[in-house]
Amino acid sequence: MLKRSIGIGMLCFAGHAYSADIIVNTTEDTKKDDKECSLREAIEYVNLGLPKEGFYGCGGENSTSTILLDKLKVYTLTSKINITSALNLKTYYETNVSDTAVAGLNNAIIRMTGQDQVFNIDDNAKERIIVNIQEVSFEGCQKSVCADRGGILYNNENLVLKYVKLTGGIARLGGAIYNVGENTDADVYSSRVSISNSLIENNEAMSGGILYSQRPNFTITNVVFKNNKTTSGTANIFSEKNILDPSKLTFPSKINMITNSTFVNNTGYVVNIRDGIGLNNLTIVANTAGVQFEAPNAQGYMANSILIGNPNGTNNNCQFSSDDKSILQNNLVTSECRSGDANYPNEFWTGNKLFAGDSSEGSCKSLIADQEALLCPYATAKDTFLGYIRPRILLSANNMFDTLILNKGRVDSDTEHVQVICEGLDQRDKSRTTDNSWCDRGAIEIIVPTTIARIGQDLKVGEIAKINILQYLGDSDLYPKEKCEALLGKHPNGEQWQDGCVYVDQTLTESKGSLTLDIDGNLVYTPNGSWRGADIFELRVVTSSTRFNENKKYLVLSANMVQEQSNAMDSKSVKTSGGAFGLLNLLALLGLIGLRHYKK
Repeated sequence: MLKRSIGIGMLCFAGHAYSADIIVNTTEDTKKDDKECSLREAIEYVNLGLPKEGFYGCGGENSTSTILLDKLKVYTLTSKINITSALNLKTYYETNVSDTAVAGLNNAIIRMTGQDQVFNIDDNAKERIIVNIQEVSFEGCQKSVCADRGGILYNNENLVLKYVKLTGGIARLGGAIYNVGENTDADVYSSRVSISNSLIENNEAMSGGILYSQRPNFTITNVVFKNNKTTSGTANIFSEKNILDPSKLTFPSKINMITNSTFVNNTGYVVNIRDGIGLNNLTIVANTAGVQFEAPNAQGYMANSILIGNPNGTNNNCQFSSDDKSILQNNLVTSECRSGDANYPNEFWTGNKLFAGDSSEGSCKSLIADQEALLCPYATAKDTFLGYIRPRILLSANNMFDTLILNKGRVDSDTEHVQVICEGLDQRDKSRTTDNSWCDRGAIEIIVPTTIARIGQDLKVGEIAKINILQYLGDSDLYPKEKCEALLGKHPNGEQWQDGCVYVDQTLTESKGSLTLDIDGNLVYTPNGSWRGADIFELRVVTSSTRFNENKKYLVLSANMVQEQSNAMDSKSVKTSGGAFGLLNLLALLGLIGLRHYKK
């Protein structure tokens, strides 16, 4: 009874906290005086200054400037909406205590069905307004041209995008976004775009297929750019002019940054670097062209990045203007990109096999099936919003520093040399080491799990368990069985080594079954009889990263296989444990039933 009361109390609190927000309750593009509030009406209500009498079914007394959309709903527009006042636009959804909401996977969708851009963000005043958009997906008109400038968004304010998807925008300038980035009256009020944790794909323009700015004024981090297209010789993220006064900059400037992001399968150069633009920890691969360098004042730079295979198989990674003085530090590049800063020089890739797969997107081959490719293809894991390109630790590596990507940060105690150090987090918000010499080039930091994962399955008599363990290995691959004896010697039990050099350690019970493990992570457990109860053991596997450890060359997984008679339970797979833990989780869930919190 007590817990039920708490649940009701939280529901009341949540309803009260958000009651003043503007709820869009129709997906149609309407503007009429009724009880329904459309997206167009909601934004116009904010533009009007939030009158207390409301507007066409939207808002009322004490309304905020936050507009809420329903998760996964598609809101259609026949023409653009003008935004002239500060507002927040986000997707609203609720989760119960057993759910884990993944930002980006529940986005409401705003779809342009006419031939127009979606939002024109401009208050026609000198001072900037702030427009925050979070967890919303935009679908452009996908016609020959949606708008002349800004296929999806035209921005002359301070635009902040987080967990947003932009796709299908087509324009002459700025396929997805056109950012003015310039104010002749007061430069401090120049429009700006900030993008984080977002996906921008399948947009097109003559210049700036992704983003066009008159002058650089943007911050981009943790973003994937995929399958965008620029039809001229300019870049997909294109800045037309330099900042007004490069002499005011101090290297390395952090004003206009692109960090921890991935560019893959884009047509045209991905970005042009002007004075005041910095790139750090990027993965730029398999595009038709790489980066254009146009920074005559030595205030543009690229550091700690992977810039190879653009396009895949040939070298078109770097293009330098005749007067360029960009600074390149500690990147993995090809020879046409030059050696860069002598104190923190680039490293040249001379290989010819980029991806361990049939294309630049898809599944990754094992270390034994492909022993040369530097990277896994771009892939998006289950229940995640953004995919990534994972570096591989090849069998040819003799230690953790004998690679082209891992542990390639530089440390220099000479304070006369200014160094661009690695970002603190990677594209997935995984922490990089605080020791810069251990950080990895590119958008992804290779992570080795530090906690013991639990695997298991509930079985009926006569069934076998099938579990893939690759997801528990962090960013590593299983070590092939052909290499195990050279690394570890003979198997302790006199058996032939299996992939992963797998070894079973019975921790709480005697062995009640047998298992096999292949190089692709497929584990098959077979009970050795019709016993009832649990088989609890530790599974030790060697990976491409743990093999370099001096003492503990393996990763430990805790396994709990539960078997009962056919009428005793329903068969199910569990991620963290077997039946005994499942019962405890069920009791906890029953105790908390009714609790609900709301996600905004």
